[in-house]
Amino acid sequence: MKVFIDSNLLIYLNALKSPQKRIEYEDFYLILLSNRKAYSDVLVLDELIYISKKKYNVPYKITIEFVESLVLPYVEILPLSEKDYQKAVEILNTYSIKPSDALHTAVMILNNISRIASEDKELDNVKEIERVWFT
Repeated sequence: MKVFIDSNLLIYLNALKSPQKRIEYEDFYLILLSNRKAYSDVLVLDELIYISKKKYNVPYKITIEFVESLVLPYVEILPLSEKDYQKAVEILNTYSIKPSDALHTAVMILNNISRIASEDKELDNVKEIERVWFT
């Protein structure tokens, strides 16, 4: 079974300093990786690097090390193409979600991925996918 990893999970894994909170996210990530083939896209990596720095003040170097050691070995990163953009436009015209979430959803649909690990509740309205989260 396949799962798409959204940026919010990776941001929390990278940026949270509270050991108690980190454990919850780490456990969820490990469960996902042990039970499913994990995917993401390059836009998620962009969001991870940017938001970790802007919101949590995590230096780019630290986030890049996180990506290279704890994401890339376990999560297949899918590219974005014009076909993904065209599908995202269809999704934006159908659902009230952010453009980045429409791109993620398009990548998922075009790669036969039906589940997304995300805290973004607006994704619950997208009938083609199922959102999974631990809280």
